[in-house]
Amino acid sequence: MSKYKYVLMAFLVAFSFSCSPEDGNDGAPGPTGIAGTNGTNGTDGQDGQDGNANVIASDWFGPDGQTFITNGYTKYAEFNVNVPELTNDVIDGGVILVYAKFTNFVPEVWPVGNTALLPITISGGTTDHVFTFYTETTNINIRYRREGPAPTWEFSNTARFRYVLIPSTDAKNSLDYSKITYEEVVNHFDLEL
Repeated sequence: MSKYKYVLMAFLVAFSFSCSPEDGNDGAPGPTGIAGTNGTNGTDGQDGQDGNANVIASDWFGPDGQTFITNGYTKYAEFNVNVPELTNDVIDGGVILVYAKFTNFVPEVWPVGNTALLPITISGGTTDHVFTFYTETTNINIRYRREGPAPTWEFSNTARFRYVLIPSTDAKNSLDYSKITYEEVVNHFDLEL
């Protein structure tokens, strides 16, 4: 048994001296291999949709088909525009912007070329002109109410309106569209004036 111990110990001693953590120097690099052949180019992909592809903007329109309504405590002129793209998804989670421009007010009250987001109150003299809108599925209703000394009134036939619908998927960003100008919205979505 003691012979066996001596052989084992000799073997361990020899093994510990023959293995060292230090390596020799690396050999010189070998020659560069032959270059492979280039693959064929793939076909070009289809262009993606513009970033505003889901945003819908109308052309400018006038107050066609307006009616005058008296309902006991208020009076107003109103018309609606049919908007098939105005879905419950847009109404519930998107953004609906309605802009107006007028030429029937004096420049001190409404500057020439001015475009603004509804609701708007235009004060001039003894009368306030209030323009608002509300929505129903597939309709935008635009209302004109006056506070002043007239028994009836109507939208001017030169009044122009435009809507911009921003679906919920495109509306989720940090912009507050009610605080930026018409021109900024047009530029942001690359719309035509």
